[in-house]
Amino acid sequence: MKQWPLILIIFGSMYLAACSGSRKSTNRYDTIMVKPNSAPSGANMSAEKRTIYKYAAYLKTDPDSLKNVILYLFIDKWLKTPYKYGGNDESGIDCSGFIQRLLVDVYSIQVPRTSAQQFFTKNVEPFHDNQYFSEGDLVFFATVPGQPISHVGMYLRNRYFVNASTSSGVSLASLDDPYWKKRFVAAGRVKLKLKK
Repeated sequence: MKQWPLILIIFGSMYLAACSGSRKSTNRYDTIMVKPNSAPSGANMSAEKRTIYKYAAYLKTDPDSLKNVILYLFIDKWLKTPYKYGGNDESGIDCSGFIQRLLVDVYSIQVPRTSAQQFFTKNVEPFHDNQYFSEGDLVFFATVPGQPISHVGMYLRNRYFVNASTSSGVSLASLDDPYWKKRFVAAGRVKLKLKK
């Protein structure tokens, strides 16, 4: 019976390690909540094009450079979904569940469930040099002391990534935010399985 406290501590730390990115807002690079109408005013355009203009404004890029419309429509659908540990639907989702769902729905790629498993899977090739980031790369963080990987997001461009954080739910954030910069571990490029 003396082993129960130790088992509870181990289980509790495993619970926390799955996906954590909690913290208070510290500066202008914190979470970016996308404005609903960033497209040129009076423009008669499709919902897809409006979505692209909206994200291009926040990513500080030319709308024509955002080619993956399905990715940004997916992000827009999930934006502001609350964080829920172990959640996997629009009532609440955690970081690794969000990334798992994004990879399946947008790229038809399966990855494991937790952020640590996603980092160490054979489908993801880790790299540390952040000058080679590309849209779709996974970004991994150590947000829980003693855990090598405890949070994951997807890189978009211009140092911005999408993630599900405990403080803001599904949102965009900057790798230059001191919180994320201090906790960044590595990026990982998801390997595409080519059909024969």
